[in-house]
Amino acid sequence: MKLDDLNSNKKIVTKITLFFVLAFGISYFLNLFPNPLASLKVNLNVGFGPFLSAIMVSFLYKTPLKLEIFSRTIWVRKIEFVGLGIFFIGTFINNIILGNTNYFLIILWSVFALIYTLFEELGWRVFLGNELSKYSFLIVVLTSTVLWFTWHYSSSGRLIMENPLQFLGMIAAGSAGLAQFYRKTKSWMIVALAHACVNVYPQSLPTLIIFLAATIGLLKFYETKNKKANVNN
Repeated sequence: MKLDDLNSNKKIVTKITLFFVLAFGISYFLNLFPNPLASLKVNLNVGFGPFLSAIMVSFLYKTPLKLEIFSRTIWVRKIEFVGLGIFFIGTFINNIILGNTNYFLIILWSVFALIYTLFEELGWRVFLGNELSKYSFLIVVLTSTVLWFTWHYSSSGRLIMENPLQFLGMIAAGSAGLAQFYRKTKSWMIVALAHACVNVYPQSLPTLIIFLAATIGLLKFYETKNKKANVNN
């Protein structure tokens, strides 16, 4: 291994380690305070951990971290808006079917649920995805699975305490799927939407299925379209 590669790997390991320590510490500290959104079952206190950590480490190392909610790539942006429509309409309809008639509360809950996953995904997908972009997909998945799973202990969630192996399996599957989405699109919004659909499970299981089917279908469509365009050129 070349010296430059070795130094580069050490720097990446140091950055990711610092990111995780800060993400865990910030989430744990903020989780000690009352949650102002407890009635909506959303805790932005916890989500601030990976969000602020990614920004702080990127600033410290002078690594550009583009905070663009929507992609500049036109075909990716189309998928983002389709995903937004599916998420909000699907979640709204599912809540109505379940008998929740407070429309304002449903919309508010959905908005904050998405904001929360935007916070988380800036760290676990955008920051980690960019830092590990030169490594294999397996390394990205393994790294994000271990760190993301361990980070959840900062808030002592019920599921992780009662069924840690089940939760680890969910984290591993989520890490693989979301990492692949980010690698294909470089979209902060798409991975946040996918995460949000999972978070509102089981109320929005049909929404999750439709979102995944639409996203994967559109990704395949635009990949094929771009390949044909490159061949013709």
